[in-house]
Amino acid sequence: MNHQIIYNLQDALNLLPDLNDSVITQSFSSTTNDELLVVYLSSLMRAVIALHALVDNKASIGRTELEETEEKKEETEEKKEKKEGEKEKEAKETKAE
Repeated sequence: MNHQIIYNLQDALNLLPDLNDSVITQSFSSTTNDELLVVYLSSLMRAVIALHALVDNKASIGRTELEETEEKKEETEEKKEKKEGEKEKEAKETKAE
């Protein structure tokens, strides 16, 4: 048994406040509640920011997919127009012969 360690523990425990006093207890409760409120609000803000980033990411993916489908539709329409134009040219050439 090391007596120096026991003396240091006793000194540390003697420095603790007297919790029998209602004013000190109220002060500790108030301070703890304030600190927990800050932790709660910061957690809430972090969650809101994360959800905002998630929604923003989903929206950008949706916009990209919409643009890609519009481009594909335009490409298919252009191909159809080219085919129709080629068919008309062939029809004109066969009529000219």
